[in-house]
Amino acid sequence: MDTTRQQIVDSIKANSNVLVTVSDSPSVDELSAALGLTILLNNLDKRATAVFSGAIPPAISFLEPDKTFENTADSLRDFIIALDKEKADHLRYKVDGDVVKIFITPYRTTLSRDDLEFSQGDYNVELVIAIGVKDQDHLDKALAAHGKILHDATVATVTAGNDKSSLGTIDWHDGAASSLSEMVVSLADGLKGDKPLLDEQISTAFLTGIVSATDRFSNDRTTSRVMTMAAQLMAAGANQQLIAAKLEEAHDIEPRSGGASSASDTATEATKADASELSIARSDRK
Repeated sequence: MDTTRQQIVDSIKANSNVLVTVSDSPSVDELSAALGLTILLNNLDKRATAVFSGAIPPAISFLEPDKTFENTADSLRDFIIALDKEKADHLRYKVDGDVVKIFITPYRTTLSRDDLEFSQGDYNVELVIAIGVKDQDHLDKALAAHGKILHDATVATVTAGNDKSSLGTIDWHDGAASSLSEMVVSLADGLKGDKPLLDEQISTAFLTGIVSATDRFSNDRTTSRVMTMAAQLMAAGANQQLIAAKLEEAHDIEPRSGGASSASDTATEATKADASELSIARSDRK
């Protein structure tokens, strides 16, 4: 495993509070990778939060991104209730249905709301994973103003193609990767234990990013490695027909001509052919 990729894997294993974010103008690939990674981390019992303050592109609405993305960093902060210690004997709390009740036993006095002070505390973030972010100026606006988060947490970046990053202390760049989603699938592979991490929802998110970035496996980003990975994602439950239909409907990928292979055709081919023998079908190939 690549050294920097392993550093990110180790950081995820070592920390519980993880913030996943993207650039200020993310692609479908970026958002799909962030969405899938956040769900995967929460399935690992991490407290993972994805932050993106921009408009969600219609192409990924079928992934229900509103259930995963927060548009501010506010939920990452502690809320503090302060009380003069001389007035309190002890504290306890109780979960009562959907409510958490905090009980304060007073010490030789009576208490009212006037005795309490409320304030915002520090951000509860130990690790930031920035996907497709080149530098701090390229960061989503919801986080760009909160330099303290980046200062206090370990910052890891994931970039593909020609876009390297100077943001993080751990910078994982793969110039040969077809997409950021491909890289995050590889990251997930390093996190797996005794049970599989990829389910239908996560796999569909990752395959959405890959299909978008490769224009349905038809551009020069398409490699034998990503074809094999696509087949694995479909085996885990990714719905490639739904993905292709939604991306084409949103004009994120070109319509498939009669002579071009579908995602399932090309991904299946990857499991049959050696890398040196792989041929990606295109409509202009005779």
